[in-house]
Amino acid sequence: MSATRCPQRFGVAGNSRGTNRVIHSYKAGWIHARPSETQIGVSKRYAVQDRQEQSVERDINEWFFTETGQKSLVDAMELSSLSPELPTLLAEMGQQYDPDKLAQSMSQRPTYLTARALSIASSLGGVIGGILTDIASGSFEANAGKRAEQLRRTLAGLGPSFVKVGQALSSRPDLLPKPYLDCLASLQDRLDPFPTPVAMAVIEEELGCPVDQMYSSISEEPVAAASLGQVYKGVLRETGEEVAIKVQRPAIGEGIAVDMVLLRRLVKVIDARLDVLSQPLVPLVDEFAGRLFGELDYVQEGKNCERFQELYSHVPRVRTPAIKWQATSRRVLTMEWIDGVKLTDKEAMTNAGLDVVDFVTVGVECTLRQLLEAGFFHADPHPGNLLATKGGDLVYLDFGMMSEAPPSARYAIIAHVVHLVNKDYLAMCYDYYTLDFMDPDVDTTPIAPALAAFFDEVLADSTVSRLNFRTLVDGLGGVLFQYPFRVPAYYALILRSLTVLEGLALSADKRYNLLGAAYPYVARRLLTDPAPELRSSLEDLILQNGRLRWNRLENLIREGSKSYDFDSSQIWTLAEWVLSDGGRPVRKPLANEIVRLVDSYISNAVRKSLVDRVGSEQAQKLVPETSEESEALERLSLLAPLVSQRVDDLEGLLPTSNAVSGPGDIVSFMGRVRSSLQSADPRVRRLLQKPGMQDLIVDVQWGLVQRALARGIKLGAALTTP
Repeated sequence: MSATRCPQRFGVAGNSRGTNRVIHSYKAGWIHARPSETQIGVSKRYAVQDRQEQSVERDINEWFFTETGQKSLVDAMELSSLSPELPTLLAEMGQQYDPDKLAQSMSQRPTYLTARALSIASSLGGVIGGILTDIASGSFEANAGKRAEQLRRTLAGLGPSFVKVGQALSSRPDLLPKPYLDCLASLQDRLDPFPTPVAMAVIEEELGCPVDQMYSSISEEPVAAASLGQVYKGVLRETGEEVAIKVQRPAIGEGIAVDMVLLRRLVKVIDARLDVLSQPLVPLVDEFAGRLFGELDYVQEGKNCERFQELYSHVPRVRTPAIKWQATSRRVLTMEWIDGVKLTDKEAMTNAGLDVVDFVTVGVECTLRQLLEAGFFHADPHPGNLLATKGGDLVYLDFGMMSEAPPSARYAIIAHVVHLVNKDYLAMCYDYYTLDFMDPDVDTTPIAPALAAFFDEVLADSTVSRLNFRTLVDGLGGVLFQYPFRVPAYYALILRSLTVLEGLALSADKRYNLLGAAYPYVARRLLTDPAPELRSSLEDLILQNGRLRWNRLENLIREGSKSYDFDSSQIWTLAEWVLSDGGRPVRKPLANEIVRLVDSYISNAVRKSLVDRVGSEQAQKLVPETSEESEALERLSLLAPLVSQRVDDLEGLLPTSNAVSGPGDIVSFMGRVRSSLQSADPRVRRLLQKPGMQDLIVDVQWGLVQRALARGIKLGAALTTP
């Protein structure tokens, strides 16, 4: 990270007066002093002249008399009495959240805490009381829609902290039923932008120099605004690059600090007095607060962006803006400006010749890689944080909210998908231990019937890969709410991320299927990832009662090949595993399938040879053709071109009607196979040296001998029968 910064100027007496007065006055709601020359010159790119200073001052005063300005006065006058050490504390909370330390600092201002507590209690009290009354009267489900809307309006009225609480709750099916989840999902940040002179003052205070010393120009108004901050477009003076400048809203951290202290107190009371919830709420609030304070640290956001780029730069068409560290601090983030179109802007996407579904598919694979490879993922990919460029790149923005999935969960999620495909609901129940949905001492087996009731219905006329993801989430949510689940934060966030992406795609194509788009990546991982956990999942998927499910293996290869970085040579890794000690459970079923394929070929050859001697009808009676044989011959015809690429003279290698009369012929045939493999592709020759290959050849030879003996006995009996 570059250490190049503006020369420090605030240690000189008088230099910081203008900047500090602007910020302090904004917190008090009244900007009573004219901005400094720097603020005027850069915020509106004017020369420093008295007439223009007066113009800016007039604009500021006009802003104050608006409804927004008056509201800021009330809000910020209350905050102006907070502890002077709070900015330092907020920085600490962004790095390591400590609820006790935060509460101790806030307790030094009991008057404001009490006033805010009364405001929160009076707003939420009616909602909570109504919900408890519904539970007591048995009308909880009947009134859920009405109460959900009441809760949504209440949270929106309490400000940014509680809007974010509602947004977080909208992805927690273990805590709230579906009507609440749907209603809270519509919560939006709706704060007006704060004045540009105030933003310029924040930049000066944070970067330690006049704004025009760092930037040669800045847009007059923000190009984007949200609850925590707003973004300007500018040009770095040092390099001439166009940049996006993200400036944090003054006093937002103080307000969040107060709300988090009070919210924690509230849920402690709920935890102590209510036993209707499946898990304590205080740990959830602490996790949420830590994540929220992390969003206030723009230095950490810049680091998150660079880590994301480092981990996923290999994914085609995925891009992130470069961070300009010389113009970045805790409350100011400067990054590369990237021209792009929001995925929700249908007209602009159409005019640019860009396909929303195409970009969503890129986002889905990138999201899966984030979750299931490194585990470090973007936890807030709402439409405003995703841009499509004319060059075809999907640009991720805003790295304030990130999360990590533990390694055990990454494999468990894929195993869970495999168990769902197999409709192995009991195994799905056991997955919940690994996913940390349940304590190990809780028996999950009673949940299996509920899973079966839901999935058997939705999968009756479909497959998992064709399911609507939202339908899947809603159905699972209903099960999660009925039982004592606790959904880990990372899991809730990833469900929210994928749901947002699917919603974007469905707005453009009602037939879009997110699970279908995700399957190629999962298939490739199952085929090529050597991790023991995934090899076990592969076994579960392709084996059933000791038999190899060819159709599933073929489907894996077909779908996996659609993944952008699928390399057919990676299949050799799978072959090596099959021939290793770890692949022993697969080798026996594989040998049985090879025996079935080759013996079907031999039976067909014998039948054809008998036609010339006894006629077609009699040959069919002597060696009946079965449905299994027809299916095996069809599969053999599909596999033959693939095998012939690695083995010379495959046609001459296969047995003929003259070479199948008995066990000795089978042994001779297997000898030719060994010899042919010795002169095949070098990778085939290496496989031949594996102990597992010898076991496989012996099993195949013995299986063919047994079938030849059985066929010979039946044929002899038929020929000797009058």
